Amino acid sequence: MAGRLKRVVFIEAGQSPRDDIVPEILLQLNGPVEPVERGALDGLSAAEIAALEPDAGEASLVTRLRSGADVVVSKAAVGERMAGILASLRPREFDLVVILSTGLLRDFDSPTPMVNAQRAIESGIRALAAEEQRLGIVQPIARQIEEVRLPTLAGYPVTITHAMPGDRDALARAIVDLGGCEVIVLNSVAFDERDRAIVARATGRPVVLARRIVAGAIRLLLDQGGEPAGDARAGPADYGERLSRLTPRERQVLSLMAEGLTSKAIGRQLAISPKTVEIHRSKVMGKMEVGSLGALIRLVMASEAPDA
Repeated sequence: MAGRLKRVVFIEAGQSPRDDIVPEILLQLNGPVEPVERGALDGLSAAEIAALEPDAGEASLVTRLRSGADVVVSKAAVGERMAGILASLRPREFDLVVILSTGLLRDFDSPTPMVNAQRAIESGIRALAAEEQRLGIVQPIARQIEEVRLPTLAGYPVTITHAMPGDRDALARAIVDLGGCEVIVLNSVAFDERDRAIVARATGRPVVLARRIVAGAIRLLLDQGGEPAGDARAGPADYGERLSRLTPRERQVLSLMAEGLTSKAIGRQLAISPKTVEIHRSKVMGKMEVGSLGALIRLVMASEAPDA
């Protein structure tokens, strides 16, 4: 990446730094960035963290403390704390904001280009389900099987199971539940390449890893092009060639389109008018040779989810 080193802030649901996630994402980029990490639970005492435990019936998140221990916390409470971190950032302090959680079903307002991991993976899940393939989704804990159900997936063949990241026995049990699924989504940024490899080898199916989706979005928004150098993953054979047709701005618009953002929301992040966004969207669709947003999202997802 030529020119000034780009600054990227990773806003995390737990405590920072996340040495189990951020370094792996950075390795998937095409060039160096200056990473900064902020955690929603940073600076809290054990008692304050315990007070964030979800009530009965309240949606939950599994996240990690600096000690390496996992905790279950309220999605709503942590979402508010993450929004507070976002609001505290100074204008032009960072080139990119990354909301590094795949469990927050909410929007975050930002005048800075932003990767919202949950929006990206949720948009991809909907696009994959629309192909009427049986889709398998793996959540970290059992209570999230009900919590993850998306109204837009009603009527589609979806199997949801659970396994803690890094737990081989739990993944083996989840794989049994996923019999017959044609595409599998590991729906947490805590799942890593080892987890993906275990599921891919056992099922012989494409496995979508949230970290890859996040890294791909970062590359596009920072104008780092397509696949990271030396990556042997197999996406559509001509994906990289199509991507090379896009201008830097069009690649940014592509990434935010893949999150399902409206033209107005894209315009706010990129500081351009919605009308200009619409022009870029049209050019993206033509250059990527797709006829619908769903087809575009599936193309992007396929580039990050190689066949097993």
